[in-house]
Amino acid sequence: MAWIYCVLWIFLLQITNSKAYEETEWRSGRAPHFQSNGSYKILNRFVKPFISRRVMESPIVFPDLTSRSGSDFALQIPEECRRLGICEDIPNYPEDIVYNVIQQIERDNKTKFNRDVLEPPQIAERIGPEEETIDLCVSSERIFVPKVAQDVNKDWYIIVNDKQKPRQTFRVEICKGGESASCSSIAFFQKGYEAKCIQKYVLRNMIALDDQNEVIERPFQVPSCCSCVARVV
Repeated sequence: MAWIYCVLWIFLLQITNSKAYEETEWRSGRAPHFQSNGSYKILNRFVKPFISRRVMESPIVFPDLTSRSGSDFALQIPEECRRLGICEDIPNYPEDIVYNVIQQIERDNKTKFNRDVLEPPQIAERIGPEEETIDLCVSSERIFVPKVAQDVNKDWYIIVNDKQKPRQTFRVEICKGGESASCSSIAFFQKGYEAKCIQKYVLRNMIALDDQNEVIERPFQVPSCCSCVARVV
């Protein structure tokens, strides 16, 4: 008779543990999916893809800046900027329109502009011993004040900015010599490999005008570093 009570006790214990496990998973945000074999499969919480955030509640319509889709208006992007994917100046940048946008954004206080700065080296670094590490690629680092930029889909957008009083600034590191630049000669690679310096990017949020003339905030590609990479030849 004792063995019957023992079996019943084990059966009740399993049911209790199963209920407690299910409740724990629901509380943690991971909904358990019950399968036909009686086991549970944990499903990861759904993550929403990035969607452009509209900065202002109502769209701003600019009669002088028609929609880029289906119109004659086209951004005049210099060749060097097309190669880099970001630009500090273009011939037909709508200065007056962007100035009005800046005034309205700052008046409504809906968002904050990003401002990167280059920190000067510490005194100990300036008077200390020579650097022990050597960069394999030659690059330049500076603060960029973009007027237009490409997103991950390679679409160009007008970036809300002011050259006289920059609102959005970003630290960039750009390869010198372009994509065909060779790595330093001190780097040795085995036979069958070829090395070169390539430009790498990061995504940074910027305030921009979309193709419907609305002020939005979305990520754009910013040159972040120059990296020496090798490939099989």
